[in-house]
Amino acid sequence: MTKNKVAMRKTAIILSILALVVSGCGQATKKQAEITSGTTDNQDTIVVKQRNILDKSYQIGFYSKLYSYYWLVGKDTLDFILNITEYEKDATFSLHVYHKKPILFTTVLEKVHECLPLIEEDFNMSKLTFLHFREPIFYLDLAKKLSSEYEQEFGRKSISYDRFNQFLLQSSLNSQLNDFLNPLNKKVKRYEFEKFFLINKEYYASYLQNVDFTEYPEFTFNVHTGISVSLENK
Repeated sequence: MTKNKVAMRKTAIILSILALVVSGCGQATKKQAEITSGTTDNQDTIVVKQRNILDKSYQIGFYSKLYSYYWLVGKDTLDFILNITEYEKDATFSLHVYHKKPILFTTVLEKVHECLPLIEEDFNMSKLTFLHFREPIFYLDLAKKLSSEYEQEFGRKSISYDRFNQFLLQSSLNSQLNDFLNPLNKKVKRYEFEKFFLINKEYYASYLQNVDFTEYPEFTFNVHTGISVSLENK
C-alpha cells in the first residue's frame, strides 16, 4: 500500500470517527433512520441499536451502513456507545468505541462481547477489520499494565512509532485482545495511531477532567485520535 493510500485510509478513519461521535452524542433527528430495541444487559439496562442515514458527501459511495449501539437505563443514555461503519467496496467494517469518561478496558471488552449477538444481525463478523478505542489514559487498568511493561523495557525514554507498535504487539494488551478475538477467528495484525508520546502524571488533568488520579501510574501514553487495531483472520 502506498503512503498516499495509507494517508487516505487514516484520514477516512478519523473522519468517520468524528462523524459517528457527532451522530452518537446528538439528539434523535429525522436523519436517524431507525431505532431498534436490543439485548438485555440486566433488569435495568438495555442495548438499543440505531441505523443512521448516509447523507454526508464523504459517506456516499464510501460507506454502505452506519450503526450505533447505546446502553440505556430507563430514558438515560449511559456514557458508552459503539459505532460501526461498513465499507461499500468490500463489506468490511470497523467498530469504534466511544465514551467521554474513563472506564476499565476489561469492561469495554465485556460490553462489546455482550453486544455481539445484536451486531451479528446486521454485519458479517468475518468482515470485521478494525477496532478503535480511546487513548490509553482513558483506561486505568490498561494504563497501569502498559506503563509497567514499557518502563521495564525502555525506562521513560521516548521510542519510535515502529518500536512502539512492536511493543504493543508483544504487550498484555495484545494478549488480551487476541483472547477476546479468538472466538471470532480473528487476531491483531498491527496497531495504528498518530503522534504517540509519553505524559507524566502531573499533566493528566489536561486530558481528563474531574478524575481522581491516585491509582494512576506516574506516566502513561497519549495518542491523538485513539488507537486503531487492524485485524486479520487466524
